[in-house]
Amino acid sequence: MSIVLTVEQREQAGSDSYNRFEYQVHWIVCHIIGKLQDDAECIVFCEFHDDMAEFSPDNQQYQFYQIKTKEDPSDWTIAEMSKREKKKSGGYKKSFLGFVFYNYLTFSTECSHCHFVSNNDFDKEVLSWQAVIEDGKKLQVEDITLYQKIKDRIKDEFTNDMPSNFDSVFDAFIQNTFVHKSDLQLAAYENQTKGEFFNHLADKNIPTNTANFIFQQLLNDVRKKSKEKIKVPISMKRLVEKKGIDVAQIGRKIDGNIKNSGNYDEFYQYLLNQSLTKKNIRRIEAAKTLHDARWLDVNDVKYQEIVVVLRQVISTYFETSDTVGFDDELKRLCSQELKKNNLLSESLDKSLVEVLYYEQKYSRNN
Repeated sequence: MSIVLTVEQREQAGSDSYNRFEYQVHWIVCHIIGKLQDDAECIVFCEFHDDMAEFSPDNQQYQFYQIKTKEDPSDWTIAEMSKREKKKSGGYKKSFLGFVFYNYLTFSTECSHCHFVSNNDFDKEVLSWQAVIEDGKKLQVEDITLYQKIKDRIKDEFTNDMPSNFDSVFDAFIQNTFVHKSDLQLAAYENQTKGEFFNHLADKNIPTNTANFIFQQLLNDVRKKSKEKIKVPISMKRLVEKKGIDVAQIGRKIDGNIKNSGNYDEFYQYLLNQSLTKKNIRRIEAAKTLHDARWLDVNDVKYQEIVVVLRQVISTYFETSDTVGFDDELKRLCSQELKKNNLLSESLDKSLVEVLYYEQKYSRNN
């Protein structure tokens, strides 16, 4: 079984302040947006062994991310990144870099890379380290002084529990750990993240209110899963349910349903040709917007079951009815089938059947 799924987490307290927590949540959402833009297949885990972990189903490896904020504008230094704080119970915590080293030590080949992300920049020493490894060169060869400085700092943290394979783990750590200055600013990260999401959906013909609904749902999902506590060992399936966000699933959900919904302008023009009053067209458009938002909600499983049943009834109606048109008989058949499947709900929008009917009719004609 995977070591990552069996090892107790260092802590499950989550972020230590509201602002840090919200910055972290928004950074994770931005990361997911970037993965959506790349059509990547990966699963993002919130507050799992680090502030964020990214699992690749392709190579079965994890990348771990520490997301740290600073109020002052100073650059990060090796000394600051390897500084240890006292525990309330006595002794010292591992430093930021010490925790990164811990990931390589504990998870071995399951940990491919680690990342240190901050709203602040890094000093010349840190940037020199990064420049060397980004070019695929070895820091030990290119700058032995800097290599030894970082190694001594990490070694000091493990004096009392020095692993026998320290040298080989350190070499994996030093060559595969990357630092990033985030584009998200402490004073504007909320608007920046929202802007990134809307830019991603800009060419997908989604109404603003629907896009906003999807964005808020994603934010809340990251918040919820960041706070969720788990016990190990745990199955991958259960871990995804509790703390994971499947990026590819989100992408397929959005893209698939956008294609099914059709272009809003074209759909509106189609409704104009259906002998409907403008009042009814506005009502159907409003119901369609609500439907698209709920259909895109990956957690609203019952609603999706209802829509699947209704679409089947409407499809059958198209195939068997002599005079296809939206009428009370179709509504009766839909209610009957929902009741049969224990899915009838008073909270359903009364215009949903009408929306699905005209969507199918529109799709058949295009």
